[in-house]
This record gives sequence, structure tokens and C-alpha cells, in this order.
Amino acid sequence: MKFGIVLPNFGPGATRLSIIDTALAAEGLGYDSVWVTDHLALPQEDAERFGQIYETVTTLSFLAGSTRHIRLGISALVLPQRNPVEVAKQLATLDVLSGGRVILAAGIGWSQGEYENLGYTFRDRGRRMDEALKVLRTLWRGNKIVSFQGKYYNFNKVAFEPQPLQSGGPPIWVAGDSPAALKRAIYYADGWHPHMRTPQDLANAMKQAQTLLGHRPFTVCLRMRAAFSAQPDPEIQLSGTPADMVALLKAFQEAGANYGILYFPVDTQAARERAMQTFRKEVLPELAD
Repeated sequence: MKFGIVLPNFGPGATRLSIIDTALAAEGLGYDSVWVTDHLALPQEDAERFGQIYETVTTLSFLAGSTRHIRLGISALVLPQRNPVEVAKQLATLDVLSGGRVILAAGIGWSQGEYENLGYTFRDRGRRMDEALKVLRTLWRGNKIVSFQGKYYNFNKVAFEPQPLQSGGPPIWVAGDSPAALKRAIYYADGWHPHMRTPQDLANAMKQAQTLLGHRPFTVCLRMRAAFSAQPDPEIQLSGTPADMVALLKAFQEAGANYGILYFPVDTQAARERAMQTFRKEVLPELAD
């Protein structure tokens, strides 16, 4: 099971130094990836957690030049409130400049006000998400001249270079816990990126999906809040002692998870790095890849 670290690009502790220091620490400790969280224009009533937030692609571009080999992910880009051609160009460019290190988790979002602030409709975001994923795949297929005709997006003979360094483009995971999100991930993407509370919830979902998946490679990546404590905290998905964490993660692994990204809700950079070190030394070795 592979693990990445959610960077502090949002909230009161989000600073240039906290972002770069966390990314460099994650790379030095041997984590597989680092991840930024996405929002663009939340209305005040929805902005308690994410009102202060560094923009995702800009931040990853900075990190691409500051790191050497760790993978660079977005968890999760709200794709239907953007032009997918712009997203495809941004991420193809970033993939080339980073040496093929980009991963995209994309979701439909939850803030109607944010959609309205950006000039997009909220009610049809699921249908536009499906078509936007097709646009990304079409543009990343390797052709220098690309056309697409759909219900929401249309373009003709677009010159699209550079192509992503990764063949077929960066891996795409669909974010969201719902059956619709999982179905979308199976049909249009390379993986699923849910917030599952229990291993049984994940096992139930994957059991229903197995017929559609067959034996093709498919990533199931959980985003998890994580905190070390004397005993598990019911408010934090992954908590307790290292042994508690190992037991829960093995249960998630048995249920179908093969990747996890960790957000440590701490107040200081020193505490964040200590938690990352403890997880790397006392939890990760107990989990088979």
C-alpha cells in the first residue's frame, strides 16, 4: 500500500514555507506523493476551512521545481467548474516539466455558491464531469491536432502540444463516496478516491463494483485525517497508536484500498513532521505494498 501526504495549502497554517517544507520532508522520508487541496472562489458562508487556500496548479508547479522524484497530486480538482481544455493544457505542461510526476483526482464539488461565483451551473455538474473526463482523455491521447464534439464541450482541430510525458496522460482518479462517483471512476478513470469511514463500507462498495472492474489495474485511494493518540478518536478516521493504525489500514487494504493520502491536523510544522516520521517508521513497514 502506497502513501502520500496532504500538504498544508489551506487554512491558517498555509504558508510558502509550510508547503515547501512539508513536501521536502515527505520526499526525504520516502513517501510516494504530495497532494494539494482545491477551491477557487468559495462564498463566505462555505469558506470556514478553505477560505485561505493556495491555488493547486500554481502550487504544484512551484513544487515541481523544488522536488526531484516525489509524485504531485491534486485532491480533488473540482473539474466541472473549469474549462477542461485549460485543465488538460495546464496538467500536460506540468507533467512534462515535472518529469511525468502528476496525478489528478477530480470531483464534482459541493458548493453551489462556488459554481455560481465562477459562472458555471451546479445542477448538471455530474453530466459535465463525465464529458470533461472524456475531453482530458481525448486531448492526452497523443495526437497533435485534436477535435471533440459533445453536449457541453466542442472544439475543432485544436493544436495540442506538448503532450503529457506519461503515456495517455496523468492517472485520473474520481473523488467522491457515492455509488455514482465509483461508477464514474470505473467507466472514465484509473481509480477511485473516496473518504470511507469504515473498512466495511469500502468492502461493500467494492463488492458491487468488482464485476465491472474485472482484473484491470484500478487504484482505490483513501484520503484520511490521521492523528497519533493514546486511543482512537471517533472524530478522526485514522487515529490511536501505531498499532491501532496498522490494524485499521490492514482492514482497509483487505477491503480493496491500495493507496492512502494522509492529512495530519496539527498546529505546527514541527508536529506535522514528527507525525510524518512516526507514520513512516512505525506504521508503513507493517503494510505490504
